[in-house]
Amino acid sequence: MGTTTVSARELEMSSFSTKGGESVFHKMRNVLNSVHVSAGLINHQLRELHVEDVGRVSDMLEAHEDNVGWYLTQDPKGKKIPHFLGQLSQELRQTHLHTLTELSALNYYLEQLEYLLTAGQTPERAGGFKDTVKFSAVMDEAVVSHQEELDRMGIVVEQDYHSVGEGILEVSKLRTIVVNLIRNAINAMHTTVVQTPRLVLHVLPCPDRDGFVRLQVEDTGCGISSDCLTRVFSPQQPGFQADLLPNLHTSALAAKDLGGSLRVWSDGPNQGAIFTLDLPVIHMEETR
Repeated sequence: MGTTTVSARELEMSSFSTKGGESVFHKMRNVLNSVHVSAGLINHQLRELHVEDVGRVSDMLEAHEDNVGWYLTQDPKGKKIPHFLGQLSQELRQTHLHTLTELSALNYYLEQLEYLLTAGQTPERAGGFKDTVKFSAVMDEAVVSHQEELDRMGIVVEQDYHSVGEGILEVSKLRTIVVNLIRNAINAMHTTVVQTPRLVLHVLPCPDRDGFVRLQVEDTGCGISSDCLTRVFSPQQPGFQADLLPNLHTSALAAKDLGGSLRVWSDGPNQGAIFTLDLPVIHMEETR
């Protein structure tokens, strides 16, 4: 089969357009702009990492390996090391989480770009890459990807799966959302005061919306203050919530693209949180 080369101008003038009348070329350009922004932020964050400071501290300690105790408690420079390491640890953790957030956004934009490229070449598939979805299996797969950390933290995983049947959805977007929600729940339980932290996964028919399925990720973590509940899905959240709840903005966008919604509830600090994803589904029996 031969290869057809389509110029940018041809794409721009193509008769194929998105639902809002926006050309594929125009939408691709917007997505590419987002890719460049995310890539630039990742590049900046990695360049700002003070990795060399770890080596400097190591050299200082090695130079006083015969009297480390005295050096850390009596020497003016050595006494500053514990506090400095605490600050460095916090900074590295924040940068790590921010970078993960941008990588998640970048992955989402690349998936959008891949879809637009294929949709532009094959209009008959413009509805998206849909496949059969078993919702409980998607939840379990997302847990497996975090299993080692869950075991290390002693987090008990509970499954509350009701019969919802299989549906047809864009599976890659759904997986991304669920993985992000479980990642967020684990982050929230890093500082939990609960003796036995729990991660509870719910799959059930949406009780107030026919033709919808409801997926919930519930944790016993640090919770969310009431003043932050309305802002956790914003591109940037102020304060420590940004460190504990990465990827939520891109997850909310993906849920909207699937025709659904993503929301959160928490009774407050140290009260855990419940993230609720409602999605419309085309049930298998309806397609036969």
